[in-house]
Amino acid sequence: YNAPPGGFSFLIFLEVYMGQLTDFLLKDYEQEQVEREVMLPPFPYPFVIRSISQAENKEIEKSCEKKKFNPKTKQTDVETDRILYISRLLIACCVEPNFKSADLQDKFGVKGAEALVEKLLTPGQYGNLLNAVQELNNFDDDINDLVDEAKNS
Repeated sequence: YNAPPGGFSFLIFLEVYMGQLTDFLLKDYEQEQVEREVMLPPFPYPFVIRSISQAENKEIEKSCEKKKFNPKTKQTDVETDRILYISRLLIACCVEPNFKSADLQDKFGVKGAEALVEKLLTPGQYGNLLNAVQELNNFDDDINDLVDEAKNS
């Protein structure tokens, strides 16, 4: 193996850095929940959102699965309702207001967190809050692209 120009060897790089992430995870790493405030005019107070773990995300995704019998293959297919997933992700990440609050739902005459979100937010506010949730949780794909994908499928 020949070192690239400049004399740097990939094998030396591996020897130096291999295991450093594992060492860091074993010693210093504790996953932190991050919170952030998001202003959505005309609300006078910020919405407070939080990051979630992949375990929480997986639970949300699983709660949005729909089973559908395929008569051609005679098997049950499992599909994720992406619009429902996005709504539940937003609800899970929103600390303030708590969309699951029975008092808030009663006040606005709705049943369920998804219905409250739809009642309280305009499409633009919903999109802005989703963008903040997406950024806080390090999503690479734009959630709005996922919404469009779900609408077109």
